[in-house]
Amino acid sequence: MVLLKFNIKRKTTNILLVWITILITAKGNAITISNITLTIAMLLTMFIFFKRKERIDKAFIVFTIFYFLIYSIHALKFEYIDLREFREYIKFIYAYMFIKLVFKDFFKIYTNIIYKLALISLPLYTLQLIDYEFMKSFIGIIDHNISFLDYRDSWYENLFFFTLNDNGMYRNSGFAWEPKGFGTFLVLAFIFNLILNRFKFFDKKNIVYLLAIATTLSTATYSVFLLGIIPFFLLNKKVSIKLFTSIIFLPLIFIAFTQLDFMQRKIVHEYENGDSYLDYVDTRGYSGTSRSMGRFGSMILDYQDLKKEPLLGYGLYSDKRTMFSVEGVKLVRVNGLSDFSAKFGLIGLLFLIISLSKSFKKVSKQFRFKGYFLIPISIISMSFGSAILLTPLYLSLLFYFLIKNKKIKK
Repeated sequence: MVLLKFNIKRKTTNILLVWITILITAKGNAITISNITLTIAMLLTMFIFFKRKERIDKAFIVFTIFYFLIYSIHALKFEYIDLREFREYIKFIYAYMFIKLVFKDFFKIYTNIIYKLALISLPLYTLQLIDYEFMKSFIGIIDHNISFLDYRDSWYENLFFFTLNDNGMYRNSGFAWEPKGFGTFLVLAFIFNLILNRFKFFDKKNIVYLLAIATTLSTATYSVFLLGIIPFFLLNKKVSIKLFTSIIFLPLIFIAFTQLDFMQRKIVHEYENGDSYLDYVDTRGYSGTSRSMGRFGSMILDYQDLKKEPLLGYGLYSDKRTMFSVEGVKLVRVNGLSDFSAKFGLIGLLFLIISLSKSFKKVSKQFRFKGYFLIPISIISMSFGSAILLTPLYLSLLFYFLIKNKKIKK
């Protein structure tokens, strides 16, 4: 009876930890993006970590030493100390302790939470399409009455479990900061649920994920679903089904998606106009304080940075990077992969690829499935359009392979 109570308490705590990590990663409002919230979450996780008598792995200690060694090199090179490097380390240690605490429970808890949040989003999205202004007044009810929460003015409203973003009036942002951000959570949940339910494609959760994915109208989400999830699913099915689907079904899906007008126009426009994003150098007459450089525009700038600092990157010294701001307008990079490369160089990129691969190779041995390499590819592909790699949820996946298979401790 005592052990049963202990396990229930442990499970409840793990669910709370995953909820917190998801909300911080979703970056939906002023609370979840706050440094104070991040620090509190890290301290709470650390308290539970040591209360459960967990120990920090030697490999993470080595990682910490290298992190601050590289930080010291950045500080010497750029001749000042940027405290944001410490904030970034808080994310790393928080992510490491979090995934070590929840371990294999993470996958089931994560899919359950995203299922509930996706389910909530669908009727709210329907109301969003029917009466957008009413939904803004409803979702923004807290923002409008607590000034510090209204940090993005009237074009953006969030109520923790749902977001309205004027830049995506006809798209579903769910609980995340934007539709493609919501899509990253859904794709990951779909992959994990396939693993947990032995690759049943149309179960209750996956149907909800599919409906929610459709409502994001996200090019990146659709592309990763088509080129990542479906091959992953096929690799784990019988050869006859795999062959039939590959020959007949997959090309039909590809044609259907690529013929969608918004998909075709968006992909071609972003690719062909990558260089034109650099025209933001002329920001005269622009009233905002920041401008997005787009995926390809961001990649062009980040590639320039990578060429200058190929090994260790720039760290968090963003003001030293190419075209950080122009005429007082901050140029925002939205390509998470190229930004990660510019921040941590080729060494950081190598660490990212190896860590993700080793982590999901470990997951594949635990849950017995094929094609684990498609999961890191999907995550890295999603990061091309969203800055997700340096969020606690995705950082935690880098450290999963460090955790030894263990029995629950009292």
